[in-house]
Amino acid sequence: MSFLETFSEEIKERLGFSPYPYQKTVINDILRALGQSKFLVVSMPTGSGKTLIELFVASQLASEGMRVLVLEPTRLLCDQMYHNFWSKVFDDVGEEYEGNCESFERGKRVIVSTPITSAKCTPKVDAVIIDEVHHAFGDPRYISAIVSMSPKLVIGFTALLPSNKRYRVDSKLIQTLGAPSFLTYDFRKLSEIDPTFVLPKAIADVFDADMNGVENVAYEALLKNKVRGDYQALGFLRYTLYSNGKEAFCESLENLKDRVSDNLPFSNLCSSTDLGHKARSLKDILNSYDIEEHKPILIFTSRRSTAHEFEIVLHNLGVKRVKTLTGELKKEERLKIVDEAKRGLVDVIISTHVGEEGIDIPEAKLLIMTDVPKSPLRFYQRLGRLIRKTNETVKYLVVTLTPKTPEYDDLDEALFSLSREGVDVSYIIESKTGKGTTSRIVDQVKDGGGEVPLTKLLELNYELKDYILLKGFNLLNLTSPEDGSPYADFIDRSLSEGELFYYYRPDSAGEVIAKIMLSKYCQLCYGDQCRGLCNEELIKLGRQKQYKLMKKELLRFFMVLFTKEKITEVENNLVSKKYDNPNFRYMIQTNVNERNKSVNFRVELDASINGITVYPMVSIAFYNVDKSMTDFLKNNVRAICEEAGKKFFSYFTS
Repeated sequence: MSFLETFSEEIKERLGFSPYPYQKTVINDILRALGQSKFLVVSMPTGSGKTLIELFVASQLASEGMRVLVLEPTRLLCDQMYHNFWSKVFDDVGEEYEGNCESFERGKRVIVSTPITSAKCTPKVDAVIIDEVHHAFGDPRYISAIVSMSPKLVIGFTALLPSNKRYRVDSKLIQTLGAPSFLTYDFRKLSEIDPTFVLPKAIADVFDADMNGVENVAYEALLKNKVRGDYQALGFLRYTLYSNGKEAFCESLENLKDRVSDNLPFSNLCSSTDLGHKARSLKDILNSYDIEEHKPILIFTSRRSTAHEFEIVLHNLGVKRVKTLTGELKKEERLKIVDEAKRGLVDVIISTHVGEEGIDIPEAKLLIMTDVPKSPLRFYQRLGRLIRKTNETVKYLVVTLTPKTPEYDDLDEALFSLSREGVDVSYIIESKTGKGTTSRIVDQVKDGGGEVPLTKLLELNYELKDYILLKGFNLLNLTSPEDGSPYADFIDRSLSEGELFYYYRPDSAGEVIAKIMLSKYCQLCYGDQCRGLCNEELIKLGRQKQYKLMKKELLRFFMVLFTKEKITEVENNLVSKKYDNPNFRYMIQTNVNERNKSVNFRVELDASINGITVYPMVSIAFYNVDKSMTDFLKNNVRAICEEAGKKFFSYFTS
């Protein structure tokens, strides 16, 4: 019995179905191609069973003694594919997508992971299978992961690889694997191979709803706490802007005017006559999907004002037969609109939440979601308006998402929740790598040359030393003016996901520690020794028994964010900071907390001058860091200590 036949029996036993004839043909084509190429890209339509073919390829390679890594573009896909397929077919299989490396370290034969985690763990693997490989073309995270692992084979699968992406293969990949070979199967080719092949019921698509300059300025003002007002009101306005667009935002702003201060970016946005970003995205969708071919079309939005803005878009496109379902209509009026759509008298229905239940239009071929309901149930109810039992007509789902906002993450969470409830949402999933909340921070750091102080990103016009002078030297109770800022949450997420790294500025952090050393000196000195050096604030600071630079909000004043590509350059700069003085010493103790992803350093300083020796102890904490960064962080603390010593002794010579 051949390996393919044996595998087919195992699949039947473990998953309850067998490969179709066309899938067996594709498998044989892949095996032949792998005899001639180390880098293979296989393109098959959505719904044609790429996952089963990936399972076979992995099984074949594992039987030859290879360790196989399966890369999924998102945590959601990683988790869903692992539990629904890989863990059922393979016994020696692991899953890693939270930044841990345990499965790699335990030597699992097959591991399902994400590019970010794999790049961090750099496991020893022989073959890499890339699901949704079109995202790997032009994405440095995939390139970094694959090149660092240097596998013998790479096989990628995708529903569609646009021709322009074929020419975006990174030169590093070609040097490692050679030029890619391509196997392409469209609906027609699969039907020719196997007459039993059936088209999928639904195909999903994602359109970016990019905010323009004036919209981005208003959104940044909300992100960075540049607007005064009620916290909940500002949060609602922020959500409304990225999720529903300009008209809904300006309507809400007017309703909340007593809870929000006047702000120039808001005035500029609301006085603009341009369409909002959601309306512009809808226009792009309807220019891509022919209305005549896909009618009746369902368009969902959560706000009436956005629905009316969409009416303008459709009117400008020359679409006349448009109906809008809102809570203002009576039940009889809504049912009449649905009936007219079934009879072909309506081309487009725009609906708010009232249409999420009770609308049954199996004739609909295209559903457009222009926002993502926070409730997974509402999301699923919307889907139910499209995915109904009907004929074999292919249907389309289009979701508009605002890049660099939580909306990309909201879709992930909604799908993740539905998947855990057993709902098949695999046809909806579209990788959103590089477009979620963290990408806003990452792009701004890249625009700054790959290394930017956080205070600059937050647009603070003063530094920690100035802030301390304003608040006094009570280091334990200081708070940052960016407390509660959603921007801070985005920063934490970018660090936790390994999108960015950071260090504390040796000059500013060192100056604070030098002040602590000086405060201890002021406790012991008297007469002329103290003149011009000591004041009441320093004496007060010197009375403290503990000095802990451990408050995350306070430490942000020191932080410099940088990209992975800059890590060697940054570390070399830190190591180069030396201060030779026989009267100055320090010792560093390290405590790593893997569970909390934190590293704490206890520094014992020892400095002597004018017959006085000071030896304060200072604790410095790093958060959202991996233990693999411990040596780098220790070099950062050394650089801070060197700068502190240099600054401390300079007080006595200036």
